[in-house]
Amino acid sequence: MSTAHTLTVEDGAFFHHASDILSGLLGLGALVALVMVLRNALGPMHAERLQSEQRLHLFMDGVSDYALCFLEPDGKVSCWSTGAERLTGWTSSDIVGQHVEVLHVPDVVARGMPASHRERAARERRLQSEGWRLRKDGSRFWAETLLTALYAECGTLQGFAEVTRDITERKRTERMQALLAEAGRVLQPQAGAKELAAALTRLCVPEIADACVLYLPDGSGDVRPGAVACADAATQARLWEPLMRRPSPEEPGPARVVHTGRAERFAEVDADRLPSSVSGSTCAELWRALGVRSALSVPLVVDDRVLGALCLLSTRPHRHYGAVDQAFLEELSARAALALDNARLMAATQNALELIGVAAHDLGTPLSSLQLRLRRMRLQCAPAHGEDSRLREGLLLAEDETKRLGQLVHNLLDLSRLSGGRLVLQSQSMDLAELAHEVATRHEDQAAAAGCALTVHAHTGSTGRWDRQRLDRVLTNLLSNALKFGRGQPVEVRVDVDEGTHRVRMSVRDHGVGIPPDAQQRLFTRFERVTTDSRAPGFGLGLYIVRQLVEAHGGTIRVHSRPGEGSEFTVELPFTPEAQKEVQNMIRA
Repeated sequence: MSTAHTLTVEDGAFFHHASDILSGLLGLGALVALVMVLRNALGPMHAERLQSEQRLHLFMDGVSDYALCFLEPDGKVSCWSTGAERLTGWTSSDIVGQHVEVLHVPDVVARGMPASHRERAARERRLQSEGWRLRKDGSRFWAETLLTALYAECGTLQGFAEVTRDITERKRTERMQALLAEAGRVLQPQAGAKELAAALTRLCVPEIADACVLYLPDGSGDVRPGAVACADAATQARLWEPLMRRPSPEEPGPARVVHTGRAERFAEVDADRLPSSVSGSTCAELWRALGVRSALSVPLVVDDRVLGALCLLSTRPHRHYGAVDQAFLEELSARAALALDNARLMAATQNALELIGVAAHDLGTPLSSLQLRLRRMRLQCAPAHGEDSRLREGLLLAEDETKRLGQLVHNLLDLSRLSGGRLVLQSQSMDLAELAHEVATRHEDQAAAAGCALTVHAHTGSTGRWDRQRLDRVLTNLLSNALKFGRGQPVEVRVDVDEGTHRVRMSVRDHGVGIPPDAQQRLFTRFERVTTDSRAPGFGLGLYIVRQLVEAHGGTIRVHSRPGEGSEFTVELPFTPEAQKEVQNMIRA
């Protein structure tokens, strides 16, 4: 009985241990099954995350033209791309963990601009900006940046993504185009050579240079500074002593540029270790005095003539002159050279016109005296036959020639005054009808000799304030042309008043050869002669002077002509308020 009871207890212990083992195996199996389920469920998600990270790194490393980086909310760099390393010189190990302020120039950091940009990007979700950025070697580049705020689904700011591009060359091209446009505005030859030189140097400072010097050759063959501009007044004071030294054409610098006509560029200059070719030259003294970091000199050339040299000096570490700067400055210098040469030609022309004006003024008095003497002698000759008639005819021809010469002298005098901007109208109250009759009377002999019946139809009440001498010149030129080209045909002079427009019209009409339509537009230009008779005398100044004098009065002149039917020149002049008042007073009186 006891033996059977012992077996039963042992069997119970065995089954109890077997149950524990089975439970453990079942739990382990369940755990393995759970692991397998989790592995099957999370495996693809893990692989996708790894693939996403790999793609992100590939993307950041593959974009080489842009600098891509991620920032923490406080501005620390958390991720740095290969493009960012290429653009700035900072490696990922150098920059990750540092604040992004190290990439900005000191004055921008001092103003708190990077932090301000992050705050604004956090509010507006993105911010696009431009400004200077620093490379690891301390050089600068102009950057275009897009800063995007990154938010979690719950709305918490996770950081920022920053995309940066170097647009220094684009910005430089835009500035150069703007400067060339500005050069076209300020480099006007009418300003004179001295003013042009000053405007040229001011144009370059401080946009593309910290100091700019225009060198011009003098009569002895040396080059001298013709104009100087400097961004800093204290620096400009240090310029003059080295500038006053005469550079040799053999040494580098503006003298050699003027002598050879070839540009010289020193992209990077170290004031403590100047190139051996420069160290003993006069420009070396200038470079040391200013602390020059880069220099560029180009010749001012026009028609294979070197007029001077333009020298740009940079004292900033980040501004170095390259091939693009040289090409731009050569274009600017070409325009400046053309403007300077035109200014020289205009000055020479003006001097010639002033000489013509002085000569014309001095010739006027003896010509008037000669004309009066010839007229007196002609009137004293009896209208008889034989020798007296030939003498009278000769005196008449001589008188006509002196009149023509006197008219030319007056035209030259007016041309000199018009070209020099010295024409001043002497306005006075006058009657155009009276003037028309007076001028026609003076031309009676010329009209008779030309076989022209000269008639005047002048409206009464055509009184206004004009320059009598100049309008006399206008009518005289028009009437002389009508008698010259309308020989044997009638010539009419008319003066009419248009009360509605308050304008007076003065016209001269002939019935001669007429003017071709294609030539009518050229009639009023200087030295233009439109005639079918090559023997007709003249220099092409009469109608040019007429137009200038009419326009000086605020009037207009036009021509209506057909070949074979003659020509009609019409001058319209406005009434001044004083003239209208005088007319009203005359009517009331």
